[in-house]
Amino acid sequence: MPAPADLAPYLNSLYIWQTEFPTLDEVLPAYSAQMTAFVTGKARMAFDDGIVGETSDAFFLAPLCQARHFSVRGPAKLFGVSLNFRGWAALSGLSVHDHHDSFLPSEMVIGEALADEFATLAPRWRKGDLDDDAFLDAMADIVRRGISELPKTHLQVIDRTLEWLSSSFRPDLESLYSTLPYSKRQVQRLVAQFFGQSPVRLVRRYRAVRAATLLSLPALPDEVEADIHAAFYDQAHLIKELRFFTGRTPKRLLPEGESAINEMLGPEGYSSVDLFGSSEARQLGQDPLDC
Repeated sequence: MPAPADLAPYLNSLYIWQTEFPTLDEVLPAYSAQMTAFVTGKARMAFDDGIVGETSDAFFLAPLCQARHFSVRGPAKLFGVSLNFRGWAALSGLSVHDHHDSFLPSEMVIGEALADEFATLAPRWRKGDLDDDAFLDAMADIVRRGISELPKTHLQVIDRTLEWLSSSFRPDLESLYSTLPYSKRQVQRLVAQFFGQSPVRLVRRYRAVRAATLLSLPALPDEVEADIHAAFYDQAHLIKELRFFTGRTPKRLLPEGESAINEMLGPEGYSSVDLFGSSEARQLGQDPLDC
C-alpha cells in the first residue's frame, strides 16, 4: 500500500505479506530497512559469522547490503513498513555502516515507549481488536511520532547520492563529489553512514538491482539489454553480481509462482532510487519522472 502522504518522503510502502506454505525458503535482495511484525508463523534469516536472526511480534530489519537467505515456518503473516534511507536516518538515527544486515530490537530504533506500543499490536490483532488496515495505520502512526527532522546537510548527502545512483548504470564518482560541499574523504564517510557502503560499492549494488529489475521485464528492448551487458565485464560478472546483491541469476529472475523477490525487485519497491535511468525509460516508452 502507498505510504500516507505525510510519510511519503520517508517510506517505500506499507505492506502485508503472507504464505500458506508450511515451509518456505527464499532470498531477500539487498534492500532498505523494514519495520516488521509477525502475527502468525516464524522466520529466520542467515547473516554473517553464523548469526541467525529470528522474527518476533515486533522488530526491525536493518538495511541489507547484500542478498540474504531466509526460511519461514508457516502458515505465516506479517505486517511491514518499508523505510527508505531518509526514513531510516530520521527514525533511528543509527549509522547504516554500523547497523546493517541484522535484526534489531525495536527499542534500539524507536525508543522504549514507542517500542512498547509497537509490541502490543500483534497480540491485539490476534485477539481481534485490530483489523489489517488498523494494524498498518498504527504502525504508520508510530513511525510518524518517532521521526525526527533531519539536518539539511544530512538530507543533502542522502538526496544527492540517490540522484547520482539514479543517473546511470555507471555513474561517475567525480560527479557525486562535485555536487557536495565536502572533501572526498568526508563524502565517503557520510555515504557509508547513510547507505552502509562506499560510493563505489553502492554503484555495484544498484547496478545489479537495476539490471535485475530490467531483465525481469517480460519484453525488454534489445538496446536496453545491450546497455545492461555493457555495464558488466562479461556474463560471468553479471551472474556473480546479481547473485550477490539480489539472490538471483538472469535465468531465475522470473521464479514460478509468487515470490517476495518479485515485489522487492520491481520498480514499485524502490521509491528512493529511480531504477530506470533516463535512457532506459525512453527506450521503454516511459517518462523517467514517473518511474
